[in-house]
Parts: sequence; structure tokens; C-alpha cells
Amino acid sequence: MLPNIPGAEEIISWYGKWPSFHDAEILELHLERTGRSWIKIYNVGNKYGVVTFNMEQITDLELADFSQQNVIGCLEVEETPKGIRLIMIPCYGLAGYLEAKQISVELSPGKMS
Repeated sequence: MLPNIPGAEEIISWYGKWPSFHDAEILELHLERTGRSWIKIYNVGNKYGVVTFNMEQITDLELADFSQQNVIGCLEVEETPKGIRLIMIPCYGLAGYLEAKQISVELSPGKMS
């Protein structure tokens, strides 16, 4: 069950459902001690698109195996007592989780340039 994340409706509308992000590539990860952090994921489900998760006030994280190419097996989103957690199940490269007090999501449809 998907937590209430601002912007999720646009992702669901584009893909027809909330995507699993199977074989999606992590293009960018930006972390800020204060302010907005984000992770950009190129999803190649039934339609192409770059999905950006914007995170405010990261409360916890555990990341491992960052590489030249970072492909995830899937991405899970869950509510926690501290906020919302993004869990990156590994395929090749980056894996782990990011937890933030607030998360929103936005879509850039189409192939990456």
C-alpha cells in the first residue's frame, strides 16, 4: 500500500499503477544536511520516465555499493514513525534506504537525454 505522497497521482496516471521500479536506474542522488535532498530514477516500465523523489529532513539512511551504474531490483515505499522510507532492493550497484520526514515525487515523462 502506497503512503500518501504528494505527486504520486501523476506517477500512477502515467504508468497506470504505482510502478515497482524493477530494473530502474538511479541517475542521481543528492544529499543535503539541511534543505532538499533528492534521488532521480530512470524507470523503464511500460513507459519511460524519470521519477524524482524529493526529500525534506532526512532522518536516517543506509547506503552501500554505489557504482558507475546503479540498477535496482525494485523500490519499496513505506510509512514509519519518523516519516517515509524509500527502500532500494539491489540488482547492481546502489542499495539501501533513505528515510525522511517529508517526501514528494515528480515525473519527467519520456526517455532520458
